[in-house]
Amino acid sequence: MSTRSADLANARLPKGEPLPEATHHGWIDLVAIDLVLSGRRPPSTLDDDHKLYAIVHRPGWTTKGKARALGLAELTVARYTPADEGAGGDPP
Repeated sequence: MSTRSADLANARLPKGEPLPEATHHGWIDLVAIDLVLSGRRPPSTLDDDHKLYAIVHRPGWTTKGKARALGLAELTVARYTPADEGAGGDPP
């Protein structure tokens, strides 16, 4: 991830780690993100901050899989994906 992209992600997202089994991380609704990623809600129900959070904090997906689930371009997802995340795979 480029330095500029990392700075934007760090500035816009809540600090710290969410508690285990938490439903929110600051103003981010973790349940809504999970519903969109699982295909049970359309991506249009998430705002940009929620989509950015999903890209940065939901490992285990390919860039293409996240882009499809979130209704974003692959380049956008790749730009904000942490470099150490690796290839991953699409969830079942």
